[in-house]
Amino acid sequence: MQMKKLILIISSLLLFGICACTPSTPSNFLQGTREITLSNGMRFLLLRRSGAPVFNAYIVVRVGGIDEAEGQTGIAHLLEHMAFKGTSRIGSKDFAAEQKLLDRIEELHARLLKAQGPEQARLAEEMRAQIEAAGRFVEKEEFSKIYLRNGGAGLNATTSQDITSYFVELPNTKLPLWAYLESERLRDPVFREFYLERDVVLEERRTRVDDSPFGKLYESLMELAFEKSPYRRPTVGYARDVARLSATDLRNFYKKYYVPSNMVGVVVGDIDLDETAKILEKYFGKIPPGPRPPQPQAETLRPSEEKRVEVPFDAAPALMSGYPKPTMPNPEDYVFDVLDQVLCEGRTSRLYRRLVEQDRLANNVRCSSSTPGARLDNLFFFYVSIAEGKSAEEVLQAVDEELQKVLAQGIGKPELNKAKKNLLADWNYELQGNENTAQMLSYFEAVTGNWKYLVEHPRHIQAVTSKDLQGVVKNYLNPGQRSTVVLKKISAADAK
Repeated sequence: MQMKKLILIISSLLLFGICACTPSTPSNFLQGTREITLSNGMRFLLLRRSGAPVFNAYIVVRVGGIDEAEGQTGIAHLLEHMAFKGTSRIGSKDFAAEQKLLDRIEELHARLLKAQGPEQARLAEEMRAQIEAAGRFVEKEEFSKIYLRNGGAGLNATTSQDITSYFVELPNTKLPLWAYLESERLRDPVFREFYLERDVVLEERRTRVDDSPFGKLYESLMELAFEKSPYRRPTVGYARDVARLSATDLRNFYKKYYVPSNMVGVVVGDIDLDETAKILEKYFGKIPPGPRPPQPQAETLRPSEEKRVEVPFDAAPALMSGYPKPTMPNPEDYVFDVLDQVLCEGRTSRLYRRLVEQDRLANNVRCSSSTPGARLDNLFFFYVSIAEGKSAEEVLQAVDEELQKVLAQGIGKPELNKAKKNLLADWNYELQGNENTAQMLSYFEAVTGNWKYLVEHPRHIQAVTSKDLQGVVKNYLNPGQRSTVVLKKISAADAK
């Protein structure tokens, strides 16, 4: 997920032009946020909001696609799937018997990877039989069913390049149950049905990337633009890597990254702060501490010439372009947020008017100021659905001309103020809901190390000037620094 971009566009898609005249600010919405650190080093943010007797909770692990080793792409996402399989106490009819079978399955898989010929076939058949036998001890989806029986709503999880998030809404009387369930799966996960779930993820890879024109374009752009950055690797993983992952690989990855010092929890809703703090220490405080994993490194992305590739696919023509840029909290990151509004947000934005309405070169255009994540330097990103009979060259020329207009003429006050107003209105709107507030607090605490980014963001946006916009266009958005992938339409027969 592109969390920062998602946060900024959700309400603009629904309520473009919303009035920003409300006196509310992030500091109002977040007033009373309490920070606590458990005895094992795990951090929590608590925010009491009166109203419905419910709470929204997020657990965020600071691990995603960028933390994976070469040859193990997709492992963070697969671990997220496996976190719903339960523990030694949740999800098994007889864990002692089940564990013996799980150990045998791992032994067979290790031998299978090295085997050839008839021995390979024999081991594969025995492994299938052991997986079937282990399945007889599984209480299917017991973890999720416990939540549903207790009024849980929106139970889900996501994995991005930067983080893995687990979230749910519950009645406030169920806070101890939530703390028990979440701490149990963080402390004592059992990777039962691993090889069955691995096949599910491989199918997800096929539908989201291999059979998707958008997915293929996006993956190709990341590989082209991020030659020396871990952002080049897909979060869902490469099929060749996922197909070789084992439950042992997953266990080792889990031990390294699922440690209290690398996790953030947030609870927002009708809660008693003191009592909640005690409950959190009682349950989450039992998770063994561990060292915080190192931040992955990447070279600064400043290409000296334009890079472009074609992606053959049986679909309507489209293109994606990305320009390397610094990530937050670099001051220029705020400028890109405003530029995104000016260029792409809504039907009155510059690129929509030029590409879709005036020149009729495109059916739609979208931008993102931070693709694909924010823990490392990222891209200012364009996606254009090219109109029938038009070319990628025509689209890119029009984009370059619009960027040159910004560079030469700047942005007038009315247009600049409108962009800021819409951006800040979206920001405030998101913070009114408990779920979105919990999401944003957990995201910025995990990615930047300081949830107060939310409070400081409006001040930085208000300070952006036309000169600032001209500066980032000049320094970052020129064709010589651009990576572009173009979908080249071919027939379905040719694609095969």
